[in-house]
Amino acid sequence: MFVINSLLAYCLLPSDIERDDDTTNMIKSKPTKKGSGKFITNLKECFSSSVLASVVISNLLYGWVTRTTSYSSMSTFYEEKYDVEPHVRGYLKSYQQLLNFIVQSFMLRALLTRLGGERKAACFAAVMLAAATLCEVDANFQVFISVVNPLVAVSVGLIGVSLRSLLTQVAPKDSIGSVLAALDVLQNAASVSVPFYRTFLFKLAATYGKEDVDADMIGDPEPRVWLLSSFLHWSMFALVLMFLLLPKAISKGGEKVDSSKKNR
Repeated sequence: MFVINSLLAYCLLPSDIERDDDTTNMIKSKPTKKGSGKFITNLKECFSSSVLASVVISNLLYGWVTRTTSYSSMSTFYEEKYDVEPHVRGYLKSYQQLLNFIVQSFMLRALLTRLGGERKAACFAAVMLAAATLCEVDANFQVFISVVNPLVAVSVGLIGVSLRSLLTQVAPKDSIGSVLAALDVLQNAASVSVPFYRTFLFKLAATYGKEDVDADMIGDPEPRVWLLSSFLHWSMFALVLMFLLLPKAISKGGEKVDSSKKNR
C-alpha cells in the first residue's frame, strides 16, 4: 500500500518545475527564514486578526477534543458497551467510512446552504455531535447503528469542511501557506497534551465508574462513564465555538445590512 501511494503521488501530483517563471522568480526573491524564526513568523500570521485567530483556535480545539474523546484505542469498548464480537469492529469501521463517503459526496453542499454558511454550520454540527454522544450513552447496538453513526457522520463531515473552508476564506491569500504550516505545528503541539489529559480522565472514570471484573483490558474506563465525559467535552466545545464564530458572523451580517441601507 505504501508503494502504491508513493507511485500515485509521483504520477498525479504536479511538479515544482511546472511552475511559471514569474511565480518562481517571485518566490526566490522573497527572503526566507529558517528554524524558530520562520515558525514565529508563521505563528504571527495565524493571529494577525481576531477573525483569523478565532478560526485557528476553533480548528485547534476541534482536533484536541476529537483526540481526547476518541475511544478507538480502547481495546474492548464495543465489546463491553454493545456485547459484540471483536471482529465486528471491522464491519463497523467499513460502515462508518461508507457513511462518511455518502455525507461528503451528496449532503454537505446542501446542508451548508440550508444552514446559512460555514459558521452556523460548524456550530450546528458541534451541537449535533454532543447530542449524538448523549444518545449513545444509553443506546443499544441497533440505535448505535441506525441513529448515532449517521448523526456522527453528518456532524463530523460538516464541522470539518466548515472549519477548513473558513480558514481559507479569512486567511490572507499571500500567507495562507504560512497559516497552514503554523496550524499543523500547533495541532501537533496540542496533541502532546492529549495522552496526559486522557490519563487524568481515565483516573476520574475509574473513581466514579464501577469496575468491570469481566473486562479483557484492565484500566479501560466504563463505556457509559466515558461517553458522559465525552458529552460534557463536546457540549463545552459547542459553546466555545459559538462564542468564537457566531459573533463574527452576526457583526459581518450587520455590516452588510448597514451598507445596503446606505446604498439605498
